[in-house]
Amino acid sequence: MSNNSQVLKRSLAAGTILSLMAGISTPAFAQQSESAEEDNIIVVTGRLRGDSESVQDVPLAVTVVSPEQLGAQGALNIEDLETLSPSLVIDPVGAGPGAGAISLRGVSFEDVEKSFEPTVGVVIDGVFIGTNTAQLTNAFDFAQIEVLRGPQGTLFGRNTIGGVINVERTRPTKEFGLRAEASFGNYGREDYNAVFNFGDGDVFGAKLFFSDRTFDGFYNNVTLGQRTGSNSVRGAGGTILIEPSDALEILLTAEVTKIGGDPAVASLSQTGEAICGVPVPALAEQCNRNTREDLYTVFGNVLGDVQFKEDSYSARINYDIGDLTLSSITALKESDELVIQDFDGASISFFTTNRAQQYRQFSQELRLAGEFAQGFSGVVGLFYFNNEYQLQQGTTLPTGFTLPAETDHETKSYAAFADFDIELTDQLRVSLGARYSKDEKEYTRSIFAGPGPLLALSNEDDWSQFTPRVSVDYRFSDDILVYGSYARGYRSGGFNGRANSPSSVAVSFDPETVDSFELGAKTQFADGRVTLNIAGFYSRYNDKQEDVVQATPPGSPNPQETVTLNAANATIFGAEIDMRAELFEGFTITSSLGLLDASYDDFFIDVNLDGIQDAGEDASSRDLRRTPDVSFSIAGNYEVALGSDGTINLNAKYSTTSSYQTTIVAAPGNFGQNDPRGLHQAQDDLSASITYTHILGDDTEIYVRAFGRNLTDSRGLSSALPVAGLFTFGTGIAPRQYGVTVGFEF
Repeated sequence: MSNNSQVLKRSLAAGTILSLMAGISTPAFAQQSESAEEDNIIVVTGRLRGDSESVQDVPLAVTVVSPEQLGAQGALNIEDLETLSPSLVIDPVGAGPGAGAISLRGVSFEDVEKSFEPTVGVVIDGVFIGTNTAQLTNAFDFAQIEVLRGPQGTLFGRNTIGGVINVERTRPTKEFGLRAEASFGNYGREDYNAVFNFGDGDVFGAKLFFSDRTFDGFYNNVTLGQRTGSNSVRGAGGTILIEPSDALEILLTAEVTKIGGDPAVASLSQTGEAICGVPVPALAEQCNRNTREDLYTVFGNVLGDVQFKEDSYSARINYDIGDLTLSSITALKESDELVIQDFDGASISFFTTNRAQQYRQFSQELRLAGEFAQGFSGVVGLFYFNNEYQLQQGTTLPTGFTLPAETDHETKSYAAFADFDIELTDQLRVSLGARYSKDEKEYTRSIFAGPGPLLALSNEDDWSQFTPRVSVDYRFSDDILVYGSYARGYRSGGFNGRANSPSSVAVSFDPETVDSFELGAKTQFADGRVTLNIAGFYSRYNDKQEDVVQATPPGSPNPQETVTLNAANATIFGAEIDMRAELFEGFTITSSLGLLDASYDDFFIDVNLDGIQDAGEDASSRDLRRTPDVSFSIAGNYEVALGSDGTINLNAKYSTTSSYQTTIVAAPGNFGQNDPRGLHQAQDDLSASITYTHILGDDTEIYVRAFGRNLTDSRGLSSALPVAGLFTFGTGIAPRQYGVTVGFEF
C-alpha cells in the first residue's frame, strides 16, 4: 500500500523515542514464570522434545510471551498477544462467545460455524480447541504463551496450517499459597481472579482457580437508550498433580466456563442495499455512515443475548523411560450455546438470528519424546479427534416470518506424526518430520425449501494427506544459529455449514494446503543481554477455501447463498524480527516487526454457476483478509528499587499496524475490489502502566497497578461484513480504557 513506508518510519521513530523513555520486559511484581525465563534463557516446550529448549536453539520462528507482559498492559485475554508477536492479527468475533478471528502470516480464519476448522490452532495445556468459540481465554493463570509461526502438523496432535498459539497454565506447586487479583476500569470493567495452591510438598498438589470478568460495552444504543456490547466471562476449576515417583506424573483438570453478554453491531448499510430502501424515515440517519466515530452509536432494536456454558476435563500423564518420556493427553469438552443477534444493526426488524448449539469434542494423544540415541532426538505420536455439534437456527426476516434450519455434523480425525533432530556434527543438524492425516465427516442439513416441513439432506466424505517437514540448521557459535526449513500444512475439506439449497449440501469442498519455506537466524550479543531473531518466509497457498456468494438453483428458497469453495490460490511472503535487549540492570526493551506481502494468484467466483470463468467473475485482484503490510511494536519496562522492600515498575508499549481488509466481499460496482467498508484503518496504540510492589516477606507481596490502554483513543473499524446486498454491519475497536489492579501473593 502507498502509506507503508510512512507507517514504518513513524513506527521506528516513535519506538526509538519510547525506548529512550522507558522499556518492557518481565516485571518483578508478580510470580515470575520459571519455565519462561531463567538467567536470560527463554525456553519453549512447543517442539515436544520431552524437556524444555532454549528459544535460541529452536530452528523455527517462535515468540514467547510471559503473563507479566500481558498483565502490565491490563490484558483481558490472549487477544492482547496481537502486538507482541510479528505477523499476528486477532480480532474478536461477536457472533461467537469468546471467538476470535486469528491470522498468522496471512493465514486466517474467522467463521463461527463449527463445521469449519481454525487455521491457527489454540492449544491450552496440550488440548486443541476445535472451533474458534471460547478461544480468547482469560490470561491470569498462564505460565507462558508460545506463538509458533508456520505449519506445525508434525509437532502437535491436530493439524495447524497457519501456526499454533500454545498456552501453558501454571502447575500446582504442592505447597500452600494464594494469588489473587482484582481490576476495576472504565466501561464498567471488573475482574476478579484467584489461584489457591495446597499439597504435601512432595507427592500430591492441587490448584483451585477462579475468574470473573464483566464489561458493560462501549456502544451507545440510541434506539434502546442504553449502553450495549457487554460481555462477561466466569470460570472455575481445579487441577490435581500426583507424582508417586520421579518417573511418573499425573495431571487431572476439570473446569467450567460461562460466557454472557449482548453482541452489538453498527450499521454500515448504504444506498443500494435492501434495508436502506425500506420507507422508514428513521433509516435515513442509519445508512451511509462513516466507519470511524459513527461506529460507536448503534441503532439495533433487539438486545442481543449470549449464553454459553462449557465443561472441560483433561488427564495428562507423563512417564519417563530413560531418556524418553511417554505422554498421554485425554480431553473432553462439552458446551451449550445460545446467541441471539440483531445483525442488521438498524432500528427496524429486518434480520435477526437465534442460534442454539450443542457441541462436544473428545481427543486422545499419545507421544514418545526425548533422546532416542546419541545425537538423535525428537517426538513420535498418534492422535484421535472427534467432535460433533447440533445447530438449531431461526432467522427472522422483515416480514416477521422466521426461517428455520438445522445442522447435525460430526468429524473424526486420525493422525500419526513424527519429528526428529539428527546431529550430523557439533554444529550441523538436520530435522525431518512427517504426518499422515485422515478426516471423516458426516453432515445433515435440514432447510426450509418452501411450504411444508424442513427438507433433511445428508452427505459424508473423507480426505487424507501426507505432509512433510524438513529443516537444516548450523551453529556458527554459541550465540549464532542459522536455519532453513520447508513444511506443508493441511486443512481438511468439509461441508457448507450454511447451505440453503440441496445442491450445496450435496457437494463438499476439498482440503487446502500451504507450502511454507523459511530462512532464519537466532542471535545473541553482549553476554546474552541482547537477543535478535530474524526470519523470512515464502508461502504458497493452494486450493484456498473461501466463502463466496453465488446464485442458487431454481426452486431454492433464496435466490443466492454463501458457500465455501476451493476458489483461490495465493502467494504470501514476508519478514519478521523479534528483539529483546537488557540495556542495563532494571531496564529492558522488547520489539517485534512483521512485514507481509500477500496476493491472490487466482480467485474464480462462478456467480452464474455455468462452470466457466466469464467476464466479471475474476476476483484475484482483491486483498486477502487480515494481512497488514506492516505490524510493529516496541515496549519497555524500567524497574526501580524503593528501599529493601519495594519496587516501582514503569511500563510502556507502542504499536502500529497498517491497514488491512476484513472482508473479501466485492465493492459495490467493482467486482475486483474489496468492499471499502471492510477496511481496518491503520492503527497506532499507546499503552502504559505503573506498578508498585511491596514485599512483606519471603514469597509474600502485594502490588497496585494503574494502567491505560489505547491512550490516544484511536477509533475505527474492527471488522465488517456486507450480507448479499441486503445490509452491512460492523464493529469498532475498543476505545481508550484505563483502570487499577490490586493483588497479592503468598
